[in-house]
Amino acid sequence: MHKVNVSVPAVSTNIGPGLDVLGLALNLRNVVEMSLTNDDRLRVEVRGEGTGILPENVHNPVMAAAIRLFQALEQAPPGLNVVCANAIPLDAGLGARTALIVGGLVGANNLLGGPFQREELIQLAAELSEEPAAVVTAMRGGLGVCAEGPDGLLYRSVEITPLRVVVALPLLPDYQPRLRDALPRQVPLRDAVHNTGHATLLIEALRSGDFRLLRHTVIDRLHEPYRRHFIPGYDAVVAAAAEAGAVAVTLCGAGPALMAFATFNHQSIESAMHGAFRSVGVEARTWSLSVDQQGVVISVVE
Repeated sequence: MHKVNVSVPAVSTNIGPGLDVLGLALNLRNVVEMSLTNDDRLRVEVRGEGTGILPENVHNPVMAAAIRLFQALEQAPPGLNVVCANAIPLDAGLGARTALIVGGLVGANNLLGGPFQREELIQLAAELSEEPAAVVTAMRGGLGVCAEGPDGLLYRSVEITPLRVVVALPLLPDYQPRLRDALPRQVPLRDAVHNTGHATLLIEALRSGDFRLLRHTVIDRLHEPYRRHFIPGYDAVVAAAAEAGAVAVTLCGAGPALMAFATFNHQSIESAMHGAFRSVGVEARTWSLSVDQQGVVISVVE
């Protein structure tokens, strides 16, 4: 029996002004264990985050992605056994479902001897997830930059200075349905220009480790102003993080998790953000995470 483990990092997309084009990989991982079996059964087990929520059948994102890869090769899927050991919380803005899709595609591709190159897997995962920035970043690590081109995705990974961030996730059960509905369909030209300039300078700030520049370039006008109102205590949490030493705070993806950039005092920033949420009656989970530079990690178990 051939078995493979695929470890995929969490991703915070947008990072302020980089709506749908920037992603930052974080060292919080989902691990997909996939093996071929001698029968034709498709088995899925979910452990950790998403237990009791993610389906344990062909509709699980890992299994659905693996089946899609077999279909792309015009093959019937063999017996597969999948175990998802998840550390990335669902529906938080950290790319949990995208990580599962990537894990399913990469795992199935490896079991078949690697018929698809990484670039082809990125394209396929982007189509399945509809989150190209998250896919590019999860696959390659570091800071991902992507855009739609005439023949598919255009993307690069930018090596950035070593960095640790604090992530605070408020527990808001009703937040998820509001994500895209909260955004306007048209925006003023000045706001689009603002975001273009700030996103470009943000890339340079992260690449060079210029935290003074970073402080001013995470400001967004296209999505955060419309989403922050659905997060109780947003302004208080941002202020508490800054007082504890954070350089800047931004939403993770569409939220509701928030990410604070800092050069020191990470534990104090965690406590401050947690306390600020609790002061408005919202429980929260927090992590202090380094930026992941590896992307997908594959290991053959046996």
